[in-house]
Amino acid sequence: MLAIAGPQPIGAEWLHEVKWDGLRILADVSQSGLQLLSRVGRDVTGSFPELEPVTGTVRDALIDGEVIVLRNGVPSHEALTDRLRGTDARRTRRLAEDEPATVMAFDLLRLYGVDLTGRPLTERRASLERLRLPAESWRTSPRYDDGPALLSATREQGLEGVVAKRSGSTYQPGRRSPDWVKTAHRRDQACVVGGWLPATEDGVAALLVGLPDGAGLLRYTGRVERGIGARSGQDLRRLLSAIPAETAPFAAPFDGPPDGPTDAPSDGLLDGGTESACWCRPRLVIEVRHLGWSPARRMREPVFRGVRTDLDAAEVRDES
Repeated sequence: MLAIAGPQPIGAEWLHEVKWDGLRILADVSQSGLQLLSRVGRDVTGSFPELEPVTGTVRDALIDGEVIVLRNGVPSHEALTDRLRGTDARRTRRLAEDEPATVMAFDLLRLYGVDLTGRPLTERRASLERLRLPAESWRTSPRYDDGPALLSATREQGLEGVVAKRSGSTYQPGRRSPDWVKTAHRRDQACVVGGWLPATEDGVAALLVGLPDGAGLLRYTGRVERGIGARSGQDLRRLLSAIPAETAPFAAPFDGPPDGPTDAPSDGLLDGGTESACWCRPRLVIEVRHLGWSPARRMREPVFRGVRTDLDAAEVRDES
């Protein structure tokens, strides 16, 4: 079940939770052990060995939540991305010891073989809160009655935002429902990289990104410059250099004038031209945080957040 984006609803029938900057997962706990599935159905269990102790306290459950990795006291998208990159078991164990992950559980869909999705949220939450989750790696995400106060607090603490949930709502798997409303301080969007601008010292100065248009090309959505550090720029250049293309994979790229002062100075590349761009096949998916969309559907003030190893390019959708 997914939330729609919108202004924060107010009323006694709404419960409010922190919108964690993590990886949405379904945690299936059974006699076979623990399985963590991402939102697109990818098994990410091996990336988080420190979450396994839940099998010692919970016999059978299907838990909805987010995996987060804290850095400097707040959820770090970069740290989470590091955990999803690669399959080396030794490296994974080292990262798990250095920066352990935590599941912020917020819903319970099955308990001891009983399907709970048709029951109201308050009942599901009560059952979730009675579970004996291992405190060192599993937490029940707190719920609050005062939505505006929580929204203000998350803004002050640099968190992503708030999700409001109708207390009597049932759980609707795979559906984006108005019974859940997310209000974010910034918006996140998975994008596909179609080109890049080189920087000095083997780095990347900017990423040219888009969304699949359904015909094998990308609809251009902007140039991402902010958030690309020296190390991430080198990693990006290595990844993109491995998937070169001779032509731009965009449908009608860089058309139209700039969209105003909150957008990049130009929808061109350097001084409006394309001669400095390096094109690539539309394979690499990144996470971008932005302040909304311009009338021409360009992201305003986009910031690079990390590579999305849990998502294939064909699975990327407009999340607005």
